[in-house]
Amino acid sequence: SPSYPELNPALGKYQDVAQCIPFEETWYSVYRNYEADPAFGDMDMCTRFTSTGPGVNGTYPFLVQYGQSSANLTGNLSSSEGYTAKNVIHMQAPGQNASLTVYVAYLDCHECTVFRNTYAGEGACTLLFPESALRRNETCCDFVFDLLCGTGQKYSIYNETCPT
Repeated sequence: SPSYPELNPALGKYQDVAQCIPFEETWYSVYRNYEADPAFGDMDMCTRFTSTGPGVNGTYPFLVQYGQSSANLTGNLSSSEGYTAKNVIHMQAPGQNASLTVYVAYLDCHECTVFRNTYAGEGACTLLFPESALRRNETCCDFVFDLLCGTGQKYSIYNETCPT
């Protein structure tokens, strides 16, 4: 399993995605530290996630939208070894066997989350904000991102032209 500084059961209370799902509002990818996302439209802008119903047996339906595309997915929550918190999301398209694993590196249900997207590369991370936080300047979220994912180049995926 991967070795990252935040992969520590003692930090689980800062990574428990079960606290926030189903999402009360749409979450937007704001920036990431890699250019093209192989799962969500390569270099498309405006990637966003919206819950579309309640969870059933730990599986939650949601809509992902990016560029001109959209897809219905399910998110299945699980825990990394040693964790009680649900810090892993397995995303799957209905009828597909393959799933995409995202680790929740940091999460505050009202401010932001940092996803570690191991499917996109070794140190790949994305910062997401809920819609209500898009206009706030949450520097602590930027700090957490830089601390966990590095201070290198960031690729913006959100701007004022994105639908809200």
